[in-house]
Amino acid sequence: MWLYRHHTCNDIIDLDPASGRWRPVDKSEHPTDACLLADLPVRGSYVEVGDKRCYGYWTEDDAYVLQTSDGFMCELSRKRADGSIVEVNPGLRCNMALARYVDGRTRPGMSEVRIVSARGEVLHELIYNSAYYQRLHAFDFTAAAMVQDLSDWDFFVALQRGIEEFAECAASGRMPLTLGPNDALVIGTVALGDQRVSRHALRYASTGEPCPQEGRWHWVHDLRRGQPVAEGTPMPDVDGQAATWVSAR
Repeated sequence: MWLYRHHTCNDIIDLDPASGRWRPVDKSEHPTDACLLADLPVRGSYVEVGDKRCYGYWTEDDAYVLQTSDGFMCELSRKRADGSIVEVNPGLRCNMALARYVDGRTRPGMSEVRIVSARGEVLHELIYNSAYYQRLHAFDFTAAAMVQDLSDWDFFVALQRGIEEFAECAASGRMPLTLGPNDALVIGTVALGDQRVSRHALRYASTGEPCPQEGRWHWVHDLRRGQPVAEGTPMPDVDGQAATWVSAR
C-alpha cells in the first residue's frame, strides 16, 4: 500500500499494514504517465513523530484506518456501496490540546493528541511538534497556498477534521466525492450511476465560473445535490455559499 508523507505530498512509502514493515518507493516505480500525486496509486498519508510513525489510509474494502508503528490500529469509518459513510466507532474523537510538563507548564510549540472513545477512554495519545507545521503553512507563498489550509500540512489536524466529517456524513447521509481503489473515483447510485469513473474523466468548476460542459453537475461535498447546467452559464452556489462542482466527461 502506497502512502505519501503528509506535509510534503512526497517521500512515498510502501506499507504492509499486517506486519508494519515499509520500504521507500523509488520514482522508477511510478506509472510512466504519472505527472501528479493524484496519478499515483496512493491510499493515504503518514507522519513521523520522533522514532514513531502514524498512518491514515483507505483499505481495499473501503474502510478508513488509523495505524501507528507502535501497534495501535483503529478503523474509523467505512464507505457503503452507494458512497455513503458509516461510523465504525460512533462517538470516537481526536482531541488536541497544548502539551504540558508534569508540573503543569505548557511545552512551547508542542501539542498533545488523544484518540478518545465515546465512553471517554483514551485509546492512544502522543505529543508532537505542531509549531513546525504551523510555520510551514504560514510561510507557504506558492500558488497552492490559496486553496490549502493547516490540514494539508499537519497530519493530526487533518485526522481531527476527517473524524468530524465522517461523523457528519454518517449522521446526515451526505455523500462526498471519495477515492476508491485502483485509481478510480467511486460514484454512488444516487449521484452519477453505479459505476467507477476514472478521475481523469472528471471535470471541476467553482461557483461563478462559466460552465465548461453542458450536463448534470454535482456538489463535491454531497453528490446527492445535483442539477443541470448549460455550457457557458455561471456555476451555481449551494445555499448561498460558494461551492465546487463535478461532472463526468
